[in-house]
Amino acid sequence: MMKIIILGGHGFVGKNVGKILQSTRHDVYSLSRKDGLDLTVYDSILEFLNDLKPDCIINCAAKVGSLNYVSEQAADVIDTNTRMILNIYKSLKETLPGCLLINPIANCVFPGHLEKFSENLLWSGPLHQSVLSYGATRRILLAADKCYQMQYGLRSINFFVPNMYGPYDSTDPNKAHALNALVNKVVKAKIEGEESINVWGSGIAIREWLYAEDFGRVIIETFDRDDNYLFSNPINIGQNYGLSIRSILDIIIEEVGYKGAIHWDRSMPDGAPKKVMEDLRFRKVFPDFEFTDLKKGVRKTIEYYESLDSN
Repeated sequence: MMKIIILGGHGFVGKNVGKILQSTRHDVYSLSRKDGLDLTVYDSILEFLNDLKPDCIINCAAKVGSLNYVSEQAADVIDTNTRMILNIYKSLKETLPGCLLINPIANCVFPGHLEKFSENLLWSGPLHQSVLSYGATRRILLAADKCYQMQYGLRSINFFVPNMYGPYDSTDPNKAHALNALVNKVVKAKIEGEESINVWGSGIAIREWLYAEDFGRVIIETFDRDDNYLFSNPINIGQNYGLSIRSILDIIIEEVGYKGAIHWDRSMPDGAPKKVMEDLRFRKVFPDFEFTDLKKGVRKTIEYYESLDSN
């Protein structure tokens, strides 16, 4: 049995991971600013680490939002996330150098010219300009991980993750993840009887989608087969398959039963045209892992947002 801390544990990804891990034998602590933990303040992290002394930390904490958000708040995004990363690694070195750190790393870390993301091509080019502020901090995270491993022997497991979706995300369209923002918009439109909805971008961008609880399930399997060799390099949690925003919206509209018109706001950015993650390394490590069916995951996400509007 391990003592596990989930940083950003009250946020979207953290809540989904916590829900899955609570069903295990491990002691799980979900922490964020709500608990007095401020990752931008070094002494705040030291206090919690010295008090709880975890065996494992799952780092779900991040300042992030929509493409529009990470552009409008670019300086704040790179400043806050970089401070959190460096504080986490420095505090672990000082207090718990044997603690395992697990990092989910958004696939915006990959070069902007790629359409299929292979782990071996991570450093083959610059980031897409639309995600520069946040993607740069994900590269800083990888650099910090390597440097602290080289000098102090700190150990991390890094997973590259596609666009996540599921319950517990923000209802603010400027901060919610892409699929969740679409679900929230369509659910509200149906409940409020709106005859049409506006959607950012053109809808042609292709993305890969990961149900957030599946990330928690990957972590559980990682604990069960924790091997330094298997996890010595970052791993895509990939399915080698993507759908366009338009196709995802069609699924959402069908599941919600919305009958109104769709207007695409092409003044808003699409981002990179295609992001699909190669799954070769993932399938070598997790050959039997079964991802949540997309329509089933969308239905659960819809039910969450419907529950919010019914309150």
